[in-house]
Amino acid sequence: MLSHMKRTTLQLDAALYAELRRRAASEGRTLTDVVERSLRAGLDAPAASRRPRIALPSYDLGPFLVDPARPTRAPRPAEDA
Repeated sequence: MLSHMKRTTLQLDAALYAELRRRAASEGRTLTDVVERSLRAGLDAPAASRRPRIALPSYDLGPFLVDPARPTRAPRPAEDA
């Protein structure tokens, strides 16, 4: 009967799992039903209800003071001529 459904393993935070079990028990539904409905509600949520992306400023800080390929090696002091 359930051959058309896919099975998967989820790793959930203990508090989230406990909340899902409480909700399933209080609504008289199975844990699978609660998880499936929650996932569908999240996927069906309009994109406008999600937080918009923000653009953060970017600055040119000039040349590297230390070679990123060799961070433990100090730069040579500038020679005055």
